[in-house]
Amino acid sequence: MSVVLQINLDFPFQVALAFDEAAMDVLDWLEGQSFEWDMYVDLPANTIRYCFRSVVDAIAFKRRFGDAAEARAAAAEAG
Repeated sequence: MSVVLQINLDFPFQVALAFDEAAMDVLDWLEGQSFEWDMYVDLPANTIRYCFRSVVDAIAFKRRFGDAAEARAAAAEAG
């Protein structure tokens, strides 16, 4: 079984973020959390997939980083 398939089975709730300078902030935040997580690079989509066991953890992550990433992307398109 491939590593990505195993991650997808073990961590079904995923949030994809584009590669950007905030990646270290994301990792610092994740390291401080008590829940389990994993991640992998999705080359075709040019993103990093952050993977969680529960939907609650994925929502907390999305609230913390997904909204900020979307705002940065919108600012880049407007600028």
